[in-house]
Amino acid sequence: MNRAGCRSPIGRRAGVTLAELLVAVGLMSILAYTSSMIYFSTLHVYNDHVWRLTPYDEATAAVTRVSEALREALLIDAHSDQAIVVTLPAKDANGDYLLTSGEDGYALTHGDRIAFYLSDDTGALDAEGNCLWKAIMAQGESTFTPRIKVADDIHPELNPVDPDTGEPQPMFKYWPDDVRLWGVGLYMTSISVVRGEAMTQTAGSEVYLRNL
Repeated sequence: MNRAGCRSPIGRRAGVTLAELLVAVGLMSILAYTSSMIYFSTLHVYNDHVWRLTPYDEATAAVTRVSEALREALLIDAHSDQAIVVTLPAKDANGDYLLTSGEDGYALTHGDRIAFYLSDDTGALDAEGNCLWKAIMAQGESTFTPRIKVADDIHPELNPVDPDTGEPQPMFKYWPDDVRLWGVGLYMTSISVVRGEAMTQTAGSEVYLRNL
């Protein structure tokens, strides 16, 4: 039995003083402020980096795919500033090249013909647009069939200026002479819109046919 005027420690309530509460709130505020500053700083750097990134480069992708096809071509059947038609070597079921015997010996057999040209989203040969298409005329056929859309938003009018003509460089420039070894010059410019801003990319290459 406790003496009068004495309090039992068991009955004492544990609590937080006002000073301790203020210190805890202050520390939480500092931590929240620091975290928000780090977050917004990181977000700003990320957005700035994304803003400066080049969009998907349609021009380079298109030049790469066309170059691969032209390097396999045997000859150029037709060409213009915005279109080109080439003949590929024929292959057998195993993927090996077929040979034809002639007066000058053996030569690669002519196979499918392919055309690269600008059209609209339908790929129609007689349509106008800014889509680069690849069409194929298989052996035994008499018409080209659009097969693959190579790139969107190709704008030859934005190609670099040709110093000889003062006009934009053509998409396809064919040199049928011994100096250039029947090379084909490629220039393609694409437009991509990033956050409402139009950005252009231009790619160029010079390709030589496989058998020349």
